[in-house]
Amino acid sequence: MEQILSESNLQSSSKWSGWYALLTVAFLMAVLWLGVLPKISKDPGIQQQIRLREEQGVDSAAMFYSDLPAVKTATDRLNQLEQNNPYLFWLP
Repeated sequence: MEQILSESNLQSSSKWSGWYALLTVAFLMAVLWLGVLPKISKDPGIQQQIRLREEQGVDSAAMFYSDLPAVKTATDRLNQLEQNNPYLFWLP
């Protein structure tokens, strides 16, 4: 009987430790996302990089870079290069 009770306590304690780990990770991610990253984005060097990317037509907040207008130009150029030299990126 004691063995069953101790196994039950172990399962219960490991279940709670899993929840504590999950909550800790979620909290750390929230601190990083809501606190650290906004402060980093205010750095003058980062602001300069953001402006440079915007001038190049790259949206820093884009979810998928394939949605950017510059991707079509790059894809067309790569297709042209591959047509001129089919083995440019791949071995025969």
